[in-house]
Parts: sequence; structure tokens; C-alpha cells
Amino acid sequence: MKRIARRRLTMLLACVFGGAPAGAHPVDEVVQGAYLTLIPGKVQLELDVTPGQAVSSTVIKALDANSDGRISTSEARSYATRVLNQSTLTLGGTPVRWTLDRVEVPVVPHLKVGGGILKIYAFAPRADRAGVQTLTYQNRYQPAKSQWTANVFLQPGGGWAYQVTGQTRSNDGRQLTVTYKVTR
Repeated sequence: MKRIARRRLTMLLACVFGGAPAGAHPVDEVVQGAYLTLIPGKVQLELDVTPGQAVSSTVIKALDANSDGRISTSEARSYATRVLNQSTLTLGGTPVRWTLDRVEVPVVPHLKVGGGILKIYAFAPRADRAGVQTLTYQNRYQPAKSQWTANVFLQPGGGWAYQVTGQTRSNDGRQLTVTYKVTR
């Protein structure tokens, strides 16, 4: 009986005090998640940039142009524009430019400890026409050692429907190519 009680106590202590949380990200990398959503007439992008504590100063320096310890709206938009200029979107082999919608930036103290996610929202125009189409997204932004991922989501509307028929990703996660079918 004592053996079972001791084992339970050991397991409880391991759960309470052991290891990093399951959702933790690397402290020495910038984790970048691109979420592309096909909607009628455009592609929406949410790019989440999460700097780890050991590399956060590099991202903060790029964000805080006047080094006052606060990120102004214009500084955030300037940073987001530079990041977007390093990511490309092609539709059917034709390059399309991103238009910045908005940026959400956590306060600098949160960024310093690796606890903040920068969110960049943008969109690009896309013509709806029935048939098979291709979208390729590539992220070349690398302020420090980074991890990349990209995913596509579908939001039908206005009589248009989308179906993903194929996806390929680069080994490093920087590039996603999606083949999809559009119907009306």
C-alpha cells in the first residue's frame, strides 16, 4: 500500500514540477505560423511571429525603431510591411502583393520573456473562377534562427465553394503549395 501511495505522490510531483509546458516553444528561435484562408475574391493571411526569449531582442530592435521601449502603431505597421515584403504569394504562377490590414503587437516586457505573439493580418486579391487552381506561399523572413509552418483554410461564400485537392510543403516549412478546386 505504501508503495502505491509513494508512486502516486511521485507522479503528482512530476506533473506539478516536471518539465516544460506542452505548448512551450523554443527559447532560441522565432516560431512563425502562417494561416492562409481562401475566401471569395481574396486570400487572407494571419502570420503569427513568436520570438523566443533568447532571440527576442533581435525582433524588438526591428520593431522599436526609436528605441524608446514602446512600439507605436507606425513602428508596428512598418515592421509588418517589411515582414510581408519577405513573403510571397503566387496564384496560378502569377505573383500577387499583400495588402497590410492590421498588426497586433504585445507590450515589450512580454516580448522580452518570449511570451508574446505578434500577429500580422494581410490580404491579397484573388479572382474566383471555376476550375482547378494553385496557390504558393513562401516566407523568407528570418530575423534569427526560425521554425516555419503554413496551413490553408477554406471559407466558402457568395455561391463559391473550395476543395483542397493537393498540398506540398518544403522540408523547412517555409513554403506551401496548394492545389484547390473552385466550384459555383
